Amino acid sequence: MSELPSAYEQAKHAARDTLRARLLQVAAERLEAEGFEALSMRPLARAAGCSTMVFYTEFRSKDGLLEALADDVTSRLLEAVETVADIDLTVHRRAVVVAFLDAVEAMPQGYRVVVRPVPSAHPAADSARERLQRLRERLVAVLRPADDDRAVLSLFGLVLALRGAADQLVAGQAERFEVEPSLLELVGASSRP
Repeated sequence: MSELPSAYEQAKHAARDTLRARLLQVAAERLEAEGFEALSMRPLARAAGCSTMVFYTEFRSKDGLLEALADDVTSRLLEAVETVADIDLTVHRRAVVVAFLDAVEAMPQGYRVVVRPVPSAHPAADSARERLQRLRERLVAVLRPADDDRAVLSLFGLVLALRGAADQLVAGQAERFEVEPSLLELVGASSRP
């Protein structure tokens, strides 16, 4: 029979979770304000009010920090679309598209971290691939009505278009008013029987 953790252990884990959240928050803020160049451990530690060793202890390396940031941003992107109310199918899908684009525009550098190419020989390649697959699958699940398995293929197309539009927005290759109408038209097409 396993024992419950002591109050000390619970407090220790809670403090570590709080510290990790604070470090990720500082890193995300710096990333959005200054880009990838701002993700140097020493300035991040200074901004967080801790030693550089705290960052290295928590994330081991800049790659570890990027992985943690990518996981955090992915969670926030999914949270943004999963909180959309389930109304009429077309209205629901339009709201999901708008919520996703809003979230991407709110954290463009974080989105870049999520979708950044990771060489297949890199230790983080598998987790990056799994993260993108989880994002794609959750978007399809949020867009799909529970009773319609036929829509999955067209929804994968919609998700690819949504990701492409987000990539263009973040890269500055398109403006929201240029990509959103086409996406919403795709939503209408994917909602028809």
